[in-house]
Formats: sequence, structure tokens, C-alpha cells
Amino acid sequence: MTAPGGKSSGNGTKQQAGVARQQRGEERLRSIRDGVRAIVSEMRRVTWPSREEWISATVVVIGLVVVVAVWTVIISRIAEWALHTPQ
Repeated sequence: MTAPGGKSSGNGTKQQAGVARQQRGEERLRSIRDGVRAIVSEMRRVTWPSREEWISATVVVIGLVVVVAVWTVIISRIAEWALHTPQ
């Protein structure tokens, strides 16, 4: 379309840009939808642990946290004792 004075108004270009933007949006939505479907499919294939396995794993983690905490306190006290300078 030509505006008065022989200059192009750019309506065709704006429409093309709008169509391209809409297509990109649709591609993003399709991509997101496909990704969610893939996640759901994978989650259905997961072998979830039993209640007993969850409990035993939790006990192991809590036990290791306690061991590391005690170890850290012991090493800290030894370092404090070894590096202590009398005042």
C-alpha cells in the first residue's frame, strides 16, 4: 500500500511481522507442551522406592549428617587447641 506522497506505509510488513510473531508463539507453546508430555512419560517409567526404602535412606542421611557434624566439631577443637597462642 502506498501512502500519499509515494511512500510505503508498511502495513504489509507489519502484518507479516505479526504473523511471524504468532507462529513463533505457537512454536513455543508446542515445544512446551511436548516437553511436559516427555516429562510425564518419563515420570511414569520411574521405579519409585517403597516406604521402607525411603525410611532407611532417610535414616542413613540423618546419621551421616550427625557424623559429619561431630567430625567437624572435633577437628575444630583440635585446630583451636593446636593454634591457640597464649596472651
